Amino acid sequence: MPATVEAPEENTHMSSAEASLITNPAFGMDEEVAPSGWYYGWLMLALAMLLMISTAPGQTFGLTFFNSSFRNAFALSQSGLSAIYLVATVFASLFLPYLGSLIDRFGMKRSVLLGVSMMALTCAFASQVQGVASLLMAFMLLRTVGPGCMTLLANNTLARWFDRRLGLASGIMQVAMAGAMASVPVLVIALIDTFGWRGAYLTLATFFAAGLLPLLMLVYRESPAQVGQFIDGMRTQCPRQSKLNGSGLDIQQAMRHRTYWIMLTAAAIWALIGTGLVFHVETIFQHQGLGNADSARALRFLALGMATMQILGGLLADRLATRYLLVTSIGLIAISCTILALGNVALFTTGYAIYGGAQGLMTIVACTAWPRFFGRAHLGKIRGTSLTAAIAGSSVGPLIMGVSTDYLDGFTPALWLFAGGAVVVAIACFWVVPPRMERED
Repeated sequence: MPATVEAPEENTHMSSAEASLITNPAFGMDEEVAPSGWYYGWLMLALAMLLMISTAPGQTFGLTFFNSSFRNAFALSQSGLSAIYLVATVFASLFLPYLGSLIDRFGMKRSVLLGVSMMALTCAFASQVQGVASLLMAFMLLRTVGPGCMTLLANNTLARWFDRRLGLASGIMQVAMAGAMASVPVLVIALIDTFGWRGAYLTLATFFAAGLLPLLMLVYRESPAQVGQFIDGMRTQCPRQSKLNGSGLDIQQAMRHRTYWIMLTAAAIWALIGTGLVFHVETIFQHQGLGNADSARALRFLALGMATMQILGGLLADRLATRYLLVTSIGLIAISCTILALGNVALFTTGYAIYGGAQGLMTIVACTAWPRFFGRAHLGKIRGTSLTAAIAGSSVGPLIMGVSTDYLDGFTPALWLFAGGAVVVAIACFWVVPPRMERED
């Protein structure tokens, strides 16, 4: 018979891990089980890090230094390029819930191999674009496969291998992403300077097809059971762990809870603002009389702030309630936008570093909260809707910034709009609590 438990909202000091226990009554109580020695999940963590880094060609920080090449090659204005990016990203976001369902249906390894193959083909296609229509298609494919499909695969890989240590594992994985944000702009600039922008995309396609794909074919495993282990590397399987992959809310059930919608809104505002700041980073600094070296330096400090908060956030996610992490993260985004809007050039890098810290914390929440709140049975589809919201939001941010600079004489109006929106969402995040879970005995 169905069992329904309402999470006690009055316990405001509940951590995400504690919320998982309360919202999963069918799991039973956790027992203390000793680790079994070396755990294959740590190798899977390394592969998840590679998958996360491989989202870079479709991430805003991986695209932004191609922008001047695109504008020159196709005679595009700042707002014109932003509009193409918006349309492509909106279309990309529509596929993600469906992709999440396919991952749930066909399994992780086949999905991972197909995702990396698609990234290789997409980079090869991007090297051959000849006009606005093909550029639109390239943007759509890069956004779908990179921050969409590949991010989903990296996060779901960790959810298959970690539970108690999911916060720590997520923090470690996201540090790799911070490293990518610091190094990819330098790599992209070097590749464009050496081979041109078309050659740069061909080089990336070769890396995915000849490097990453064979590695994943050899060492990627679907779950701990395939190597005779249990989740988190425990010696025996406790009652709760035995149901981790088989229990959880479906998307219709998740949508009945306010926590789902608040987290969706937080993901959208985070992506909207962050994409706007990073997509136009060159132009923001140029408007202040600064060059590409300064904007690249700002992204390095963004990555440093991101890595710092990912390490700290990975530890805090296993100890503090998700609401506090969300409020802190969105609040820091509001502060960073305020600093940039005030126009003090000396503090621009600081503003980007603070945003990086906010992003680091948000990535940890995105990795840990969804499986802990809503279970793993339908995690692909639920995370797909979250990524849809994030990617849809990210499509709007660059356009708002582009319109602001083309028609409102600078980025400042957009930055104040971003700061105000972030404050509203940060307040709403105080109402994020563990949702009610409906189970079948």
